[in-house]
Amino acid sequence: MSDSKRSKITDENRLEAARLKALWDDGRPHRTQAVFGEHYGLGNQANVGHYLNGRSALNAKAAVAFAAELGCSVADFSPRVAEEIARLQGVSAPVPIAPAPREIHAPSVPGQTLGDFVAVRRADVKFSNGTGHVVYSEDDHPPLVFRADFLRRMGIAPGKAVVVEADGVSNEPKIPDGAVVLVNCGDREHLNGDLFAFRVDGELMIKRLERIDGVGILATAENPNFKPKQKVYMNPPDFEVIGRAVWTGALL
Repeated sequence: MSDSKRSKITDENRLEAARLKALWDDGRPHRTQAVFGEHYGLGNQANVGHYLNGRSALNAKAAVAFAAELGCSVADFSPRVAEEIARLQGVSAPVPIAPAPREIHAPSVPGQTLGDFVAVRRADVKFSNGTGHVVYSEDDHPPLVFRADFLRRMGIAPGKAVVVEADGVSNEPKIPDGAVVLVNCGDREHLNGDLFAFRVDGELMIKRLERIDGVGILATAENPNFKPKQKVYMNPPDFEVIGRAVWTGALL
């Protein structure tokens, strides 16, 4: 940020940001910063963070968006902007800008949080547990909800979780056919023999991946009876590790 832009931030702006940050962190349901910024046209996560941390002065558009998301009035965190809006509306006093607080029974938007819970995006493809055939689903799967502390224990950073569906028997019994699999998309570099979701030559797979220096990447099926159990990928042109598989759930 340039010095000229920093110089425009006043103590009042910083106080507004502190009030807003306290509301954002008090446990009420709201989207992640990245999803919130995109939804309200405020830019990316960094832009939203600038407002919350007092690096950008609040304007009417941003203030109304925060108020709507948090279920409060603009005056709760910025009397200055509330007065500006009131003048534009032709009234003499600050008025609530946002609707009444929303009643949300469970997180329903990927990335949305509700107390201790987070909605995790569910991919619309099946990751093959067998031959590697890509199956696209026409259904719009709703997100799955996980405890935020569970995701943290799994080492998953905010916005880096995705749920996929396994298809096939190559990783049974660890990953049954039809199971849902939680993937940490922030863990893609340390190929140490753990189960990873990956794409190769247009096919989606879940296998144990291990990087072998001077050779390539060894993919191993969990099921000892599956053939071929192992395959080595030596510098394939179309190869992408999507993330490490950290949890699975299946019907009993």
